[in-house]
Order: sequence, then C-alpha cells, then structure tokens
Amino acid sequence: MSNKLKKEIRILNSILLSDDDEKSLNVVNKLLKDYPNNLYFIKIKSIALTKLKKYKELLKLHDNYSEEIYKDKDIVHAKIEALDQLNDIKQEAIFVNKSLVYYPDDFYVVNMNDSVIEHFQSDIEDLNFLKDLLKFNPNNIEIYMTIGRILNNLGRSLDDSSRYQDAINYFDKAIELCKLNPNYGNNPSYIYLDKGESLSLLKKYDEAIKTLDLIDDEDSNAEMKFRKKAIIYRKLGDYDAALKYVDKAIEEGPGDLFFDYYLIEIKGTIYLCMKEYDLAIDCFNQDRDNNQSSYYYKALALKEKGKYLESLNCLNMIKESEYLIKQGWIDYDYQRAQKLIKEINSDDNYIF
Repeated sequence: MSNKLKKEIRILNSILLSDDDEKSLNVVNKLLKDYPNNLYFIKIKSIALTKLKKYKELLKLHDNYSEEIYKDKDIVHAKIEALDQLNDIKQEAIFVNKSLVYYPDDFYVVNMNDSVIEHFQSDIEDLNFLKDLLKFNPNNIEIYMTIGRILNNLGRSLDDSSRYQDAINYFDKAIELCKLNPNYGNNPSYIYLDKGESLSLLKKYDEAIKTLDLIDDEDSNAEMKFRKKAIIYRKLGDYDAALKYVDKAIEEGPGDLFFDYYLIEIKGTIYLCMKEYDLAIDCFNQDRDNNQSSYYYKALALKEKGKYLESLNCLNMIKESEYLIKQGWIDYDYQRAQKLIKEINSDDNYIF
C-alpha cells in the first residue's frame, strides 16, 4: 500500500468518526475515482448509501463488480438490506443464496435466507424458482424442505400422488444435509415430520410411523409427531391407538387455542370413524372459529344420526374459497360439502 493511499484512508477514517454520512460519501466518491477496485472504499460507500437509504444507487454501484463484493461481509449485508427495502424478493433470494456459499454461518445472512424463502411456497412458479435457486447454493436445507412441502401441497390440490415421492426425495436430501450441518444441531426432527406426511399421503403407513418414531418423545416436535401418528392410526382403523396418540398430543400441546381445537377436531374424526356420533359432535362444537372442516364433520355426524336438515344447514355454511379459485386450486372443503349435500338430497330416507 502506497503512502498516499495510507494517508487517504486515515483522512477517510477521521471523517467516519464524525458520523456524517453525506460527507463520507462525497470523500469516498473521490477516492473511488483513483482506486475503483479498493474493497474498503466500496464497503464505506455501500454502508453510507444504506444509511442514507439510497438503495438504488447502491445496487448500481454493485453492478460494477462481480465476485469482489462477496469478499466483504459488510458489503453483502448492505446489498441484502437494499434489495429487501426495495422489495426485490427474487433478486434478494438469488443474492442471499450466493452469499450463503461465502458466509454459511453468518447469522444475518442465514436469517434473511429463512425470510426470503417464505415468499415462495405456493405454486408451480415458486417451485421452479426454488429449483433454480439450488444452482446458486446446492446446500440450502431450507430450499429442499420448502420444495418438498410445495410438492405435498400440489399433490393434494392436483390429485397427483407422484408429487409425494418427489417430495420425499427432497426431504431425504434435506435430512442428509442437516445431519452434516452443526448449525442444525444434527437433529432433523421437523424434516421427519414432513417426510412422514409424504409417506402417509402415499399410504405407506408403516414407513411413515417408523420415520416419525425417529423423533424423540422429549423433542420440541413431539406434539406434532403424536398428532400425525393419531391420524395415521385413524386411517389404519386402530382407533384405540389413534385416541391414545391424540390425547398425548393434547397433553404435549402448546396451549394455543387454535392448535388445541385442531387436535380436538382430530379426536372428533376418530369418534366419527368409531360411529360415536354424539362424542364426535361434542368435539366439533368446541370450534369457536367456525372452520369449514368443523361444519363438514359435524354435518357428516348429523347425517349418520338421521338429522338431515341440521346436516344440510351445516353444509350450507361452507363457502367456496376465492383465494383457492384465484390460485387455480381445488377447494376440497367446498367440493366434499357439495358432494354430501347431493348424497343427502338423493337419500330415500331423507324427509323434509
């Protein structure tokens, strides 16, 4: 480093102490004319532009460089903030994933990765974008998990069981990476939950239970494990086991009213399968949020009790979802309600 450059840096550092971002920006702009590739000057300008909220100017500055900006963590943080403030989510996701290759343990970058991935969880377009993201960072555990969950959702909404096996492949890759990554505590219990769900959707119930049993009973995800096992045993027709596990899930539950009711609804569906209709209705009546599924299951129980008019009243409370229609997805709750209405109306025992 030349004496002249050392002197310029000392001058700049003294200006930085004044906390005058406009003045710092003016000085560093002059320095960058003589030293356009000096990473320290690029960092100072990036930080100043971020503080001054000149985000577009910051991105324009970074367009002049390629791999250089990844060499300094402060520059990386500044660009992520700029993309976040400008709500350029796709470019932010790409840049964050490139940055993770350089800073896989950086708390800020890791958190921003979790944040941006949450924006891509709904449809095929999101699925394709996430697959492209893996080209930048093939070790991003969150992406593999999210792709798996999207595939599960697509399998349900499109009635395409092949999606579930694809989901399992992505969950297996996430589990493999998680076990190699000390930041995840070598404990992929929450991924076992997702994989168990996929196996259950494929009706591979024994494999699903074995996967869920990889989660320790003392694990933070134990409640979800018990819940999913209750649903599987209900499907297998082992209602005693289903009730045992749903009660364990209620006991382990977080105490949140929404989650508590969802568990009670599961218990109600088990009673429904057992033809204990009054016990089932007691469960569904505990719903204070008027969920679509509660109306349906209660209607089903009432229909089996021969209370057709009350059943129809419940079914007519189920409205078609505008959100699902806009997404081009099947509104499962509404469709099955309409099917049950037709069944009741065509029932020879139905008397107005």
